[in-house]
This record gives sequence, structure tokens and C-alpha cells, in this order.
Amino acid sequence: MTKLKQHRLLLPIAIFLLFILNIIQASKTELLPDEAYYWVYSQYMDWGFFDHPPLVAVWVTISDFFCKDELGVRFFSTISFSLLIYLLWNTLEHPRKKDFTWLFLLLLFSTALLNAYGFITTPDTPLLLFFALFLFAYKKYLTKKNTLSYLLLSLAITGMMYSKYQGILIILFVVLSNWKLVKDYKLWLVILGSLILYIPHLYWQYTHNFPSIYYHLYERASVASYKFEYTLMHLVNAIAILGFTSIVIFKAFFKGIKSNNLFHKGLNYIIIGFFLFFLAASFRGHVQAQWIAPIMFPLIFITFNYLIENTKQLKLFNYLAIVNIIIILIIRIIIANEEIIPVKLKFQGSKEWTTKAKNLTKNTDKVFINSFQNTSIYWFYTREKPHYQRNFLGRKNQFEFIPGNNKFSADSVSYFTRIFKDYSEIKIKASGKDSIFISFIDDYKSLFKITIEFVYSGELTFSTSPNESINVVVKNPYNFDIELNDLYIEIVFQNKKGNEIYSIPAKVSSSKIEALSKKNISLYFDAARIHEIKEYPNVGIGIKTSKKMDLVKVSSLHNYNIANQL
Repeated sequence: MTKLKQHRLLLPIAIFLLFILNIIQASKTELLPDEAYYWVYSQYMDWGFFDHPPLVAVWVTISDFFCKDELGVRFFSTISFSLLIYLLWNTLEHPRKKDFTWLFLLLLFSTALLNAYGFITTPDTPLLLFFALFLFAYKKYLTKKNTLSYLLLSLAITGMMYSKYQGILIILFVVLSNWKLVKDYKLWLVILGSLILYIPHLYWQYTHNFPSIYYHLYERASVASYKFEYTLMHLVNAIAILGFTSIVIFKAFFKGIKSNNLFHKGLNYIIIGFFLFFLAASFRGHVQAQWIAPIMFPLIFITFNYLIENTKQLKLFNYLAIVNIIIILIIRIIIANEEIIPVKLKFQGSKEWTTKAKNLTKNTDKVFINSFQNTSIYWFYTREKPHYQRNFLGRKNQFEFIPGNNKFSADSVSYFTRIFKDYSEIKIKASGKDSIFISFIDDYKSLFKITIEFVYSGELTFSTSPNESINVVVKNPYNFDIELNDLYIEIVFQNKKGNEIYSIPAKVSSSKIEALSKKNISLYFDAARIHEIKEYPNVGIGIKTSKKMDLVKVSSLHNYNIANQL
């Protein structure tokens, strides 16, 4: 057993066997909804996308070149994960390192979240590869400041930034751990080189009005009120991404927290920095487990060196790691085989419901409401391009930039919603516990690029008149005239949490707006129907082109008050 643990071929054999396992897993497991969304990215390659930089789409494109179906999204991820392991191993330094190859593998295989990136494709997949390269390059830089270390650092930094915006945090925390880095002019050349390579993405952001920055800093993060569960879940996630071995891993971290070794210090700063940064972020909204995924590598390095010198903790770690690995293997088997358990997981059943939906909606265009994940899943598994439309409460996403999505008309469309509506005609069991509801709309028109803004930009004041009027500006971006009487225009009141609305129908003072023009008109509505002002403090304007559809937001939100309640 000792010879096997120390065999010189143990690492390459283990990497190869894991690669085969990940290939099988990737081909047998249905796509996660987000993976299908990133596949949509790859259908219209660009230097940037609404939510993320473009490298995840590159991963999908390379995979699609070699394979089809699910493996056509994930194939290159299985390769990059194998490269990642090799980089991590070559970054480790310890006099007895080769005697503990098995420990390194045990740390990798027992780290819960890390295993997922061997067979799924998300922005974290390329990020982790280039983060591993960054740590390898930084270790080389600290040892010997040669041309190779500078070039590798530049490549790693560029790769991280093209993968996910969190890459900037890794760079920041390493610099904070070693202020002498700012005195090295060659590192400034490295940063300059990376910025030059990053210009295409920055230009894409500029030409699209910086959608990613606005979304991540404002739309996604902000919530009306703080919930303790956001912070609690962040603390839970820090443990969950590691599993039961977190007991030993965090002990190793705290034992070495005062280390003066520059590389170890950099690892500590990354761990602490990510934890505190997203702890602060939890006061603004929900923090997802994968956002702190980069802390896994520093923790693995620190724990590896710690356990070699602490045999008592090593025995405990071995037992906990085996428990982790058994659980991970069981989960991997379950997610690849739907029939094993009586209930379907959240991402299982996609092939079944998309095929059924396709057969029930033949000869119609498909319009999905407020679920870009379901839209993407349907597109991937049927290879029929659907349309996506967000309702009043929906968020912006990449479908905003897909050609033909926002401007089309059809004699008949199938209208897909996740919530039952009075006009719903078909119900289909979807993934997990979700359902899909379908209705049919004749003579569908997508006119939702129209904007109707209140003339007054401040807090609005309404009376309680049944014939209240409000002045608005209507902008028609289309190259054809629009009959306003063909639209259903409503004054919409939204609650504090931003997840509920009620609306009051409005009439217009003008019947038509000409192509590519704007026009001041008045809207008339029954203000006596306004209620629960404290619970619904925001007002906007929504439209729809058929009674059998959801309202779409065409204005910004405003605060308001009632005149006789001032």
C-alpha cells in the first residue's frame, strides 16, 4: 500500500481516470439551466455578454467542435480540469511532497464543490484554470523573477478577467499581501499588457452601455431589505463547498494565519478577502456558494503542508475525506441516472419536457416569459430557436442582445409561463418540481422596445379621482407607425421586495405615434383604485399587446404619494 501511495505514476494515472469519469459524467448528466444559457452565448460569439466575459462561451465553442449534445458543452471543461490539477501539483512545494501524492489527490477528490467543475461548464470553470495558472506563476515569480514568470502572470491575469469579473479580487488581495509588488515596474508592464489584451471586452461594454457593470453592481445586488438568511447562508456555504473535511481544513488555515512566507500570506489574503468581501455583499442580497469557489485552492495548499507535519490531524482528515468522497460518488451517480430516486432533481427532466412541449406547439413561434433558463434549455434540446420576453418583474439578460428576439410578429405563438394564468391551456411537468404552462396567442406583436416615461422625473403625486391624468412621453423606436389603441397600457404598482405588482388600466389621449418619433400624451386611469401605498410604494408603466400575456415594463420606477394624504 505504501509503494502504491508513493508510485511515480500515481498522479498521471489518477488524472487520466478522473478525466474518463468526468467524460462519462458530462455525457450522462443533463445540462444545468445556466449551462444551457452559456450555450446560447456561444451561438452568437462576441467579446462580451450581458452577465459575464466571453471565455465561458469559448469553452462551449471548443467543446461543440469536438462533440455534440451535453458533451458538446462540457468536453473542454473535462480537459481544463485535468490541466488545473497538474498546475496545482506543480505549484506545491514541500521537501516530502512526492511521498504524499496520495494526500494531494485525497484533498482534491474530497473537496465537494471542486469536483463539479470537472464536468460542468460555467464561468468558474475557466476562472479556476487561470487562477491555478496565476498561483503557479506567482510562486515562480517569488522564486525567480524571469521573463517566463512575467509572461505567465500576464496570461493568467488576462485569462481570469476574461473568465469572470471576480478575477480582479484575486489580483487585489495578492497585492495587499505583498506591497513590494507595486515597486516592480515589470509588473506594471504585465498589468498594461493584460489591459491591452482586455480592450476588446472593455470596448464591448462601452458600446453596449456597460450592461454587466450596471447589472452586477446595482440590479443584481440591491434588495429592499436585509435578511439574516443571506449572511447565514454565506457562512454555511463556506463550509459546504468543502464538506466534512472543513473541520480540519479550517484548523490548518487558522494555524498558519500568521505566516510571514509571502506565498502563504498571499493565500491567506485571498481566503480572508473573498470571505469578507462576500460577507459584506450578503447585506445587499443573496450570495451564491460558487462566488467563493477560488478559496478552495489556497485552502488545499495550506492543508497539504499542514497535514504532512501533523499526523494526528492527518488520520482524522483521512476518515472525513473518505466520507466526503462516498457522498460525492453517490451524488454523481444520482444526477447521471434519473431513475435511481423517485423524485427528479431541479435540473433533471429537461429532455422530456422540451420534447413534449415541441410536439404540442408545432407550427408556432415559441415565446418564453421571465425564464431565460427555460428558454435556453428548450433551445438546446430541441434546436428550435425560441423568443424570450421578460415581464414587469423580470430582469435583463443576454436575450436582450440576440438578433430578432425583441422585434418580431407571428400569426400564432405558443406563450410559455412558469406560473398558471387564467388563459393557460396546457400544463407540462418540467424539471424538478416546476411546471410549464402554455397558451396560444394569435396575431402576436412584439412591440416592447417602446418606452413610456413619466414627464416628471421626481416623486409623483396622484389624486383619488376616478379619471386621474398623468403626462408621459412615448418613444417609438420602430420604423413603422404604432396604433396606441392596439396596446393595453396599465399603471403598475410594485411592492417593496420587487416581487409583486398590481395594475390599473389606462386610456390614452392620442391614438397613434409615428415611426422613429416621440410624443407627449396623457394617460387616464382610476386613481381611486390605488391601495396599500406603504406596501406598494413604487409606480411604473406596463404594456401588453394581448389580453393573454403578462405586462412588460416600459418605464422607470418612481415613488409616489396621494394628494389628500400629504
